[in-house]
Amino acid sequence: MDRRWKFAVLLVLSAGWIILITPMMTTWYFHGKTPTPMPKRRVFVTNGTTLGPAILGKVNPPSLDQVTCPNKTKIVVLNRDRLFRQGDVLEVRVTARDAEGRPKTHGGDFFRARLIGNLTLQESSAGQVTDHSNGSYTVQFPLYWVGDVSVWIQLVHPSKAVEVLQRVRQVPNKRTFHCTFVGVKTGVTEERQCFSAPYPNLPLHQQCDLSKADANGTWFCERPEKLPCNSISMCRFIFNNAKLLDLVSQEEKKFFKKPYLEEELEANLSVPIRVHPPAVRMPSPADLPACPGNESASLTPGTQGHWSRGVWKSSICNVQVFKTTDVQRCLANKTVYLHVVLKSASNTEWNVAAHFRFHHVPIEKQLPYPFFNLSYAADQLDAIQGGPNTVVVLSLWAHFTEEPLDMIRSRLHAIRHAIHRLQRRDPGTHVFIRTGTTREHTGQSLIHYLLGSDWLAYQITEEIRDIFREDPDVVVLDFWDMTVCQWGRDNVHPDQTVVDNEINMLLSRVCPK
Repeated sequence: MDRRWKFAVLLVLSAGWIILITPMMTTWYFHGKTPTPMPKRRVFVTNGTTLGPAILGKVNPPSLDQVTCPNKTKIVVLNRDRLFRQGDVLEVRVTARDAEGRPKTHGGDFFRARLIGNLTLQESSAGQVTDHSNGSYTVQFPLYWVGDVSVWIQLVHPSKAVEVLQRVRQVPNKRTFHCTFVGVKTGVTEERQCFSAPYPNLPLHQQCDLSKADANGTWFCERPEKLPCNSISMCRFIFNNAKLLDLVSQEEKKFFKKPYLEEELEANLSVPIRVHPPAVRMPSPADLPACPGNESASLTPGTQGHWSRGVWKSSICNVQVFKTTDVQRCLANKTVYLHVVLKSASNTEWNVAAHFRFHHVPIEKQLPYPFFNLSYAADQLDAIQGGPNTVVVLSLWAHFTEEPLDMIRSRLHAIRHAIHRLQRRDPGTHVFIRTGTTREHTGQSLIHYLLGSDWLAYQITEEIRDIFREDPDVVVLDFWDMTVCQWGRDNVHPDQTVVDNEINMLLSRVCPK
């Protein structure tokens, strides 16, 4: 792909979504919905930031000598003496131990595993971790290459840290949002704190219920003193972490520090693992079937593929590498809907139209955004005209890791019903929903882990897989493995190599031939 194509894709993907946009930006015409500037008004501001999260009871954590210790946890390659060939599966047993070296008797540790091949060729793949719920774990690595390979397993979080993440996640209204209410005729503006769920310590008659029941969307605000609830105008996110930190005890905070955090386990493999050529010819990616464009049967258990020379090679179907001319051919005469930002674009030369829209609240954005310009994905699916030349890409995860899992689960079920209505109304519409990806964990900030840990994102990925796995009306674009073993830095906005290969996976399903 040329530089213009790469930059355009990365620019839009910075919102955490997979986006299509064609390379010749000079021929696109964008029609953004810019809010009309408002005249100066009198402002009434309540002390809304005093309303913190509804705090659930803390638990008494164990002492640190009972927590899974990466320095004591052991890795053993099973059947180490056997002859491994390309196409076989390498199995590794992980035995979790505490600081005293005692084997753990329960599971729940969160590991990240990958296999590394030739460094020059940048060969890598993710391992599938199975938790046996007794302190032992099995990691399976399909052997994709010939040559020496090395095992890399990281303890991302011990089980006791996972318990903290799980408990804190279930606390509603942890984040602080403010919205302004505007009296168009009176010129009065009031700012109030808003919530993604009803606030239990505030009487219901003092709350504005701005939810959308048929989309399973919830939004509540402190009721203004002088204005009606429907006068809500702009909303914004405000950093207010003090009360969130109060949800975690001083002892629990130690679980999110070294050596219990994102620590690589010692494999103790004095001799490299050698993978020999296969006994019979292995199929190449070109031998795989074309990627399905209208069903998710390809979302099978196990790892999804591997990296080699900067290209993600799927183990499921024939993912093509799309050049600029291939993109032109694939997108010609199509309409693409993406829930990202409030813009539309068109390319008259190729007869392509793209419509971008962000999902509805909660949105972690500090700059004010117009509330009524937002739209739930389910409502958008009901409003569009579909068909074989229509592509819809949905991505909901990055702004929901902080919320109780029931919120994203209920949104996904509403979206699923809307997809079914769309496909019954306009058969053949290409509908995709993508999973989450790994993200940056810079500075080892406790707040970052409480709100954006990879464990939180992975739970959403599992929900997406479970809800849509057997659904014939939608294709799941599963990018988790791709980012677990990527060669670039982990980032919620992936680097260019990852973005290019995400696009390849998407377009291989839109245009499989």
